[in-house]
This record gives sequence, C-alpha cells and structure tokens, in this order.
Amino acid sequence: MLAEGITRSAIHGLIGSSEKEREFAVRLLLDFSSDEDFCIKIASEKGALVLLSCMADNLENPSLSHLAEEVLKRIEKVEQNVEHLAVAGRFEPLMKRLCEGTYSIVVLKH
Repeated sequence: MLAEGITRSAIHGLIGSSEKEREFAVRLLLDFSSDEDFCIKIASEKGALVLLSCMADNLENPSLSHLAEEVLKRIEKVEQNVEHLAVAGRFEPLMKRLCEGTYSIVVLKH
C-alpha cells in the first residue's frame, strides 16, 4: 500500500508546477525502478508512461530528459510492461521482442 502511494505521488509530481518538483519525481521513480514490481506499478498507472515519454523527448531540459529515459529503459526490461509502453507510443520494446523473440513469436509476425 505504501508503494502504491509513493508511485502515485511521484507520478503526480511529474506534472508539478516547478522544474525541481518534476526532477525530484523522476529521480524518485528512477531510484525505485530498480525493483521489477515497482516498474510494473509505474507502467500500470494511468498516464505515467505518456508523461515519462514526453519528458524523455523534451530536449529543452537534457538532464530531466535523460532521467526520464533511464526510468523508461528500466520499465521496458519487464515483459509485462511492453504492451503498456506500446499503448503509450513507445513501440521499440515491442518491435525488438517481435524481431528477436522466440521462434513462435517471430513466426506469428510473418
């Protein structure tokens, strides 16, 4: 229950009014994203991946962009999150799994 509260608070912080608040939120997500279960929680929170993707693509703040990208890279390592990422517009993990996946996945692709 505490993890859910932390996740939601950090995700809410991604839309914070100040740059420091957004950076703190991304750093918090980065710290906790080393845990696979936490990555699943982040991916399942509505809007979280879209917000992180937008931050990662925003080159006006390179350090924040880099942090968000690192969180997303950790999230995409978890197989369960691939579909969530694709829905949020990040198709690379799905494409990679389709191209490099098991034989049955590759065969289904053709």
